[in-house]
Amino acid sequence: MAVHIDVDALRAAAGVAACEAADELRAVGQPEAIVPVGGGASGVIREAGRPPYDVWVGMTADGFAAECDCPASEEFCGHAVALAIAALTDGFAWSSLATPPSAVEVDPRVAELAELAHTIPARRLASLIAEWAANDRVLESRLLAYAGRLTPLSDAELADVGRTIDNLAHEATSGDRWDLHDVEKAGRAIVEEVQVLAQRAASIETLLVVERAARAWDGLAGYLNDAWEVYEDEPAEIGDALRAAHVQLCEQLQPDPDELAARLIEIIAAAEVDSCLDEPWDYLGVLGHHRVKALRRR
Repeated sequence: MAVHIDVDALRAAAGVAACEAADELRAVGQPEAIVPVGGGASGVIREAGRPPYDVWVGMTADGFAAECDCPASEEFCGHAVALAIAALTDGFAWSSLATPPSAVEVDPRVAELAELAHTIPARRLASLIAEWAANDRVLESRLLAYAGRLTPLSDAELADVGRTIDNLAHEATSGDRWDLHDVEKAGRAIVEEVQVLAQRAASIETLLVVERAARAWDGLAGYLNDAWEVYEDEPAEIGDALRAAHVQLCEQLQPDPDELAARLIEIIAAAEVDSCLDEPWDYLGVLGHHRVKALRRR
C-alpha cells in the first residue's frame, strides 16, 4: 500500500541543522539518482572532499526510518533528509511497510567477508576490486554504477545489445558441428549481457531487451533439459539469473502491472517447454496477488 509522507513533519523531526545541510545538498543536485529499494528510496550522496554516502529512507512498521553510512549520530542526518525531500519532489511511491537494508538477511559468508573487507586499508581494497573488475564485465559495470559513471544507453546501443543476444542464441546451434557445451556457453554469455545491462538506469526499453533475452534462452534451454543427466543444474541456473535481472528491473520501474502480466503470459505461452520467467510469485511486489494468482491459473 502506498503512503503519503509529510515533508513538514519530516523537517520538524530532523531539526534545523539537518535541514540546512539537506537544503545545501539539494542546491547542488544531490542525490543525482533515486532508486526504490525494499519499499523505500535509496541514493548516493556525494560532497566535495568527502567520501560518498549510501543512504536509504522509508516508511517501516515503526514509522519513518533512515539509514546512512555517514558518522552522524542523529536519527535523521542531512543526507537522509536530502534524499527524502528529493524523493518527495519526484513523486516517489512509498510503501507502507518498507524494509531497510540493515534488516535484509545476508548470506553469512557474504557478511563474514564484508567484515573482513572493513579491516583492509581503502587503497588496497580499491586495488583488489579493480583487479577483478578489469576481467569481469559485470563487476566493472557495477563498479561504474556505484561511482555514478554509467549513463543510460541510447536506442542504438540498446538495439546492439539485442542483436548481440540474438546472435549468441543463433550461433549456439548453427552449422553442423555445434554441441551442448555451445548452448550452455551461449546461455551464460546472454546472462552476462543482461547483468551488464541491468547495472544501467532502469527503463522500459531495457526491460524489453531483458525479455528478449529470456525468450532467446527459452528457445535454447530445451536442448540442455533433454540432456538432464549431464546438464542437470545449468538450465535452471541460467534461467534463474535472467529472471532475477528481470524482476529487479520490474521492481525498479514499477511498470503498468496489466501490461507486464500480458507480456509474461505471452512469453510463457511461447516457450516450447518451460519459460525462465514462469515463476509468478517472484513478481508479487509488481503484479499484486490478484494478477499473480491469475498467472498461476492460466
